Amino acid sequence: MSSPIETTAVEDPRSIGFQDKPSDEDVDWEEENDSDLDSFITEDQKIIPAIVSDIRSDDRRTRLIATIKLRRLLQCRPPEVVVQPFRAEAAWIVSNIASGTSEQTATVVEAGAIPKLVAMFPTDVTGVQENALWALGNIGGDCEEFREMVVEVGGIQPPLDVLDAPEKYTEKVQNTASWVLTCYLTPRYAEFRLDVMSQMIPILAKFLRSAPENSNYETLGYAVKALDQICANDEAAELTITTGILPRLVEFCTKDDANLSSQAVGCVGRFTAGSEASTDAAIEAGLLEALKPCISHRQVAVRDNACWAASNVAAASLSQVHALLRAGLLPTFVTVVGNKEEVPKTRNEATWALAKLVNTALVHPELVDSLIEANCVEAFSNAMATHHFNTQRLAVESLQKLLGGESRNREKISELLKAADGIVRLRALRDKKDTRGSAVGMTAHEILREHYPTFAQRPRV
Repeated sequence: MSSPIETTAVEDPRSIGFQDKPSDEDVDWEEENDSDLDSFITEDQKIIPAIVSDIRSDDRRTRLIATIKLRRLLQCRPPEVVVQPFRAEAAWIVSNIASGTSEQTATVVEAGAIPKLVAMFPTDVTGVQENALWALGNIGGDCEEFREMVVEVGGIQPPLDVLDAPEKYTEKVQNTASWVLTCYLTPRYAEFRLDVMSQMIPILAKFLRSAPENSNYETLGYAVKALDQICANDEAAELTITTGILPRLVEFCTKDDANLSSQAVGCVGRFTAGSEASTDAAIEAGLLEALKPCISHRQVAVRDNACWAASNVAAASLSQVHALLRAGLLPTFVTVVGNKEEVPKTRNEATWALAKLVNTALVHPELVDSLIEANCVEAFSNAMATHHFNTQRLAVESLQKLLGGESRNREKISELLKAADGIVRLRALRDKKDTRGSAVGMTAHEILREHYPTFAQRPRV
């Protein structure tokens, strides 16, 4: 994006001996005819760079001639041809100021910038479009008060107009428009009104659904992020489902772009955290099949979001849990938990998923066999060896539940845990300084005392 134009004062012609025009000895002057004026305008209806450069010249004679040319253009050509380039730079300056502190943004707002920026639309000048959008995004994303002011004067419409008819705008303007919506939705302490979000949902869905294969992934990522932010509202999420956009979002989950994939998995994951109907909608859209490669994705953010979305399904209805098992996600969780190279947060999310399956198995004991066959007992033993307190807590609590279940599985689970160094790890959690006396340490001690009494004695000092 271009830098703002530096302002250079142009001297009054009268201060250098001119009234209406310079004398012949100073400037070769002649009234420009239409063809002369045409030479000052580019094919795309912009002032030629030479005039802008001459206005900033150190030579007063050069500045004067350029200023006279600009005056003649203003007299004889549509104002937008002359004014638009300067409007674009003015909007860029306002955007830079509004991207600073809240106090700086407030100064821009108090000067009346919001209605003037909105009034710049509609325009077919790309520089004005992009810079005005940037400025509106910076202002609307600063705080709830400014966002509401932007909405009240129609500031929601310019970015929506771009995304509703993207073929009319450049890729750069489309990118900025989708980014602006994420800015408007950023202040999480106060959600948009549902009536405003309901304007955004169909346009975002249409934009994402009709995006060609060669679309800019960053632009799509912003649009998905905006939809994700909207769907934090349950009613808005239900409206989003009715647009039929979920299969397209699932498709984005496996795109070869980490940001787009992460945004899409997080967005679809919201539906698995909602009602049974919304979880069904996500499953029917093919989410579970898409999650398997996402859980082993090269980027941590994608793996985290995928484990989180899958763990929501693990806590859902029995039919949805069976769908998760059919998709082959259970062994994937076990692999993640047992991977010492995996980041703690992702291992914790995978442990959460296994823990939720254990909770479901307490009500539906037939699932215990599936957990045993998938080596979940060994996975919980590995989870106890991590340095993540919540992962340890989930592991010992899940083991306690499994060992307290049906007697036919108890001995088998006990032996599997013993073979997986579970006793050593239970004793470590019970005795080491950072967990001794905590909920984790106490649960570990209860498991030892009830199921491994021979090993329950504390070591003598």
